[in-house]
Amino acid sequence: MSRADALVVLGRGVCDDGTLPLIARTRVERAVTLFERGVAPCVVFTGRYSLMTEVPPVATEAAAMAAYAETLGMPREAMLLEEEARDTVGNAYFVWKHFMLPRDWWSIRVVTSDFHVPRTSWVFQKVLGDGYDVAYTAASSERFASSLVHRLRAERDTAAFLVEWLGGMRDGDPAAIERFIAEDHPGYAANPRVTKAQIAQRVGELSRIHRAGEAGVARGHRTIQRREAEL
Repeated sequence: MSRADALVVLGRGVCDDGTLPLIARTRVERAVTLFERGVAPCVVFTGRYSLMTEVPPVATEAAAMAAYAETLGMPREAMLLEEEARDTVGNAYFVWKHFMLPRDWWSIRVVTSDFHVPRTSWVFQKVLGDGYDVAYTAASSERFASSLVHRLRAERDTAAFLVEWLGGMRDGDPAAIERFIAEDHPGYAANPRVTKAQIAQRVGELSRIHRAGEAGVARGHRTIQRREAEL
């Protein structure tokens, strides 16, 4: 992997005691490996806490990831913390606003879980556009493979909602994304046009639509198998 201005690690929750859950640890571990290989001279850990979290955790996702990275040998002076983002849109926007723009960074390598890469790449393209060199490196889901099907379905449903919500916005339009953050997004806007409850409701509706489609495919498949058995 070519050298970049920075590695960017996306948060994935914080435990009640301020430590990291397994998924977040695998992302940090992947970032530490890439840092040690010289992929980038610094690492941005991004994340406050999840959009749907009502009670703030004892540590931000970024701070918890940095603390774990330090136990793995990453020097503290190589770490930068972005502690405003509450979702992937925020990850992309606040990393751009607080680090890429003022430091004139052109290339970043985004570290997230393998199941999260498709949605992440779509969101970062929407926020940053084509003016940056952005690549993605996946932390493996092997250690929590039993829950992977559930996570893939959740990613599909959330991605479908984001396409509805942001699909009409031109890629890499700073004015548009800043208006969206300031006026529309319930994680950041004082009086958002869309509430968290409305987001949850729509994602749930999309999930039911997708599951109905899966059931229809499965029923059709079983019918074909029965007919073949009868021949």
